Amino acid sequence: MFQPAEERENCGLAWRDSVAVMADLAIVENADEQRYELRDSQGGVLGYLEYLPREEFTILPHTEVDRSLRGQGWGDALARHVLDDLRGKGVKVYPTCPFVTRWMDRHAEYDDIRYRQ
Repeated sequence: MFQPAEERENCGLAWRDSVAVMADLAIVENADEQRYELRDSQGGVLGYLEYLPREEFTILPHTEVDRSLRGQGWGDALARHVLDDLRGKGVKVYPTCPFVTRWMDRHAEYDDIRYRQ
């Protein structure tokens, strides 16, 4: 399921109808639950990144990845996908999730969508 770094251009994302697909996992937006989900081929949720839309920005309060996938880059792929999708929608983000905050701190290319008062 996991691909070595040299095979994972853009975190191993392939695109099909605006859904990121990685090996047997896909990242899809679940607007009803206000979160992006990392799903297996049977639709089971193995991770998610929650969002709370506000007037001027979207809060990113919590990220969770199944223990079996931790340390394999899936959290990174989830964060990147969510931020790319929100950027494409013209949305600024205010991360309160420690994982997303640290991730954005390490990826300056996303500074343009970080909400600042």
